[in-house]
Amino acid sequence: MKTQTQICPSPELLEKYAVSVPRYTSYPTAPEWKDTFTKDDFLTACENGNKNKSPISLYFHLPFCESQCYFCACNIVISKKRDVVEPYIKHIKKEIVRTSKLIGKNRIVEQVHLGGGTPTYFTPDEMKDFFSTVKENFSFSEHLEAGVEVDPRVTSFEHLKVLSELGFNRMSMGIQDFDSKVQEAVNRVQPYEQTKALFDRARELGFNSINVDLIYGLPYQSEESFKKTIEQIITLNPDRIALFHYAHLPNMVPHQGKYIDSSTLPASDEKIKIFCYALKTLTENGYVFIGLDHFAKPNDELAIARKNKTLHRNFQGYTTKSDCDLFGFGITSISNIQNTFSQNIKKINPYYESVEKDETPLFRGFVLNQDDILRKEVIMRILCHGEVNKKEIEKEFNINFDDYFAYEIDKLKEYEDEGLIDRANIRITPLGQLFLRNIASTFDYYLQETKRKNEREKVYSKSV
Repeated sequence: MKTQTQICPSPELLEKYAVSVPRYTSYPTAPEWKDTFTKDDFLTACENGNKNKSPISLYFHLPFCESQCYFCACNIVISKKRDVVEPYIKHIKKEIVRTSKLIGKNRIVEQVHLGGGTPTYFTPDEMKDFFSTVKENFSFSEHLEAGVEVDPRVTSFEHLKVLSELGFNRMSMGIQDFDSKVQEAVNRVQPYEQTKALFDRARELGFNSINVDLIYGLPYQSEESFKKTIEQIITLNPDRIALFHYAHLPNMVPHQGKYIDSSTLPASDEKIKIFCYALKTLTENGYVFIGLDHFAKPNDELAIARKNKTLHRNFQGYTTKSDCDLFGFGITSISNIQNTFSQNIKKINPYYESVEKDETPLFRGFVLNQDDILRKEVIMRILCHGEVNKKEIEKEFNINFDDYFAYEIDKLKEYEDEGLIDRANIRITPLGQLFLRNIASTFDYYLQETKRKNEREKVYSKSV
């Protein structure tokens, strides 16, 4: 069998499977969610979580950035004016207080994450003010996992000091690429020396897990140019690495089309060379390929969870907190409470109006039925474990796996013929690890139903 460092698909295989498929940070995926999801649905989910005494994960969306990174497709607000902060803090604090009253006091917060935007757009004092409300309204575990996303260009040593004092022990640092030509093309000039200084200071302050985000497929990238970035990343010695595929979707993300010349983007074969080089080099330097686009050191919780088959996936990517109810706060944030998904209003002013009315600022959501729950489990096991134990699924859901999924198993023959999967045992091969999204999509009822009806398919990023 091929080892991780030997995997690289043929151009023909790449061309065949480099198609638009979901990333499966949820199932059903967000485009399937409905605006008919109500506040009663949200309240029922909270009550069920209270009955089950499920632990809690908290996500806070802090959307502001000083400048636009041209590759970015996140829901952000660009502003150099500091007066946008005060009203946002006021309203997210009000949402925190209101929602906390729906949650049983005996439920413990195991995980906190600050995302954006750029959370360190907020000053250290603003961060302390905001987070004091969080601490006042929730009970934290003694073993709290508290993470924050940082942009080294706007993050000071004082930011790190305050975050450490507030209990943050994990950090995710956006880098993307250290090549100056690539950085200029995407409007994110970030020297290695600046990044390393912040990295070293975070280590001194006791951040015990640091992740870096990289992107392949950006303008002017090549295998040769990306080699130096990988070499520099290895010298930084992060605990985790996320190597995302750039999704160029100018029709959905207008600023991408406005600022990024598609002729400067690397071709598909060059992109896969970049990824294969990174895969080979990172694994040779001690990182474990978790799956999709994540790498971790062997002693990292993600790598251990992958080995023990306790890995989970949510809107922040891979995680070990599979039993938590996720509550999201702020514009566009997502909650996953019991068997429901819900998303907050996306625009700031409507969000403010809803919060002022003392309402849950819902935009859309979804209540999973039994088939959704079953398929979600199968899809997540493919993405997180690289295999599906049929007997475990049969016992948990009281089904005959081969009968229930006869259509899907027949569809998997195509992947088996390409050497991507052992169909009898639903076990992904090393080569198949590069096409997890494609394989998982076989079990996506909504995606397959669209294809069966020959309806217009929703737009997702390409799998590779």
